[in-house]
Amino acid sequence: MQRKLFLHIGSHRTATTSIQQFMHQNFEPLKTQGIFYPLRVPRHIRLMNEIFSGRDKAGDVAISLSRRADNQPEDIHTLVLSDEDVSMRRDLRALVPFTERFDVKIIYSMRRQDLWLESWYFQNIKWQWNPALSHCTFEEFLQQRDAFHWIHYDRFVRHLEDLFGAENLILNVFEKQQMPEGPVVAFCNSIGLTDLTGFPPPPHVNSSMSAEMVEFVRHMPLDSLEPPERDLLRRALEQVDRDILGHTGKQSEQLLPRDLREAILAEYAEGNAAIARRYFDRETLFLDPLPAADAPLAKLEIPQDSATLMQRFVAPLLQQLVANGTISAANKAAPQQDRT
Repeated sequence: MQRKLFLHIGSHRTATTSIQQFMHQNFEPLKTQGIFYPLRVPRHIRLMNEIFSGRDKAGDVAISLSRRADNQPEDIHTLVLSDEDVSMRRDLRALVPFTERFDVKIIYSMRRQDLWLESWYFQNIKWQWNPALSHCTFEEFLQQRDAFHWIHYDRFVRHLEDLFGAENLILNVFEKQQMPEGPVVAFCNSIGLTDLTGFPPPPHVNSSMSAEMVEFVRHMPLDSLEPPERDLLRRALEQVDRDILGHTGKQSEQLLPRDLREAILAEYAEGNAAIARRYFDRETLFLDPLPAADAPLAKLEIPQDSATLMQRFVAPLLQQLVANGTISAANKAAPQQDRT
């Protein structure tokens, strides 16, 4: 019997990191259920980058994955690969050769576009992997939203249908009432894992910083640092945000006033309705109500006077870097030679 291969391709900001951590941390228990999450990594970004760069081919990867599955002591009937960056690519034909060896199913989760844009802005500032989006204001960010082609869900799904067939697409809607047990459980249901008895509670990771910390980070050159140094600095910033600034709960990402929110959603309304009709037999894709018109917005603001800025952000950050050992006498550079 042909094995199934689930390709989880995003989108971002739909609990992908939590899903990946759950799958990675439960590598052995999943195998007892016949599910193989290969390569011992949380996220298969390197593998996907190799395929899309042409350095590797999906057909060859499929053979390798099949051998790995064959070598497991358990009877493996399902494999799962996960990388949300796949959805950012305009042409996914490089993945089609997987269908020669596996019964391929594509899992894609959709978040309402207004909420997705707000969350995506916070993440781009926090991680700063894209210099074009690392330091822009929210208004400047919104002006670039046409570049986020993968949240034009109807167009994106049409491409998936052309490659894999509509019958092989599993579309999930990232909303509380449509994922009543949470996104990790919804994902497990999508891959056929419906009994989670004995599994630990699903994790929640990759939360956003507060709005004021995001605005502070926007002015910092994290994108100019190497990833290890960037991670150390970001960790310290998150600690200051939580422990010093007191932002301990889930942070509000609401940035859009009601009129602009409605205008943005109108741009996607026709495509969303098309998806709702084709896959959910209804007219409305997203069911959760919009935030109240008078709901307070998160404030992307930092102190304008230097003394308050130093006291609230800079000094605590330096203290945290020392406390973490990032700034330490043990890291003292070798003395420079006298060049006189």
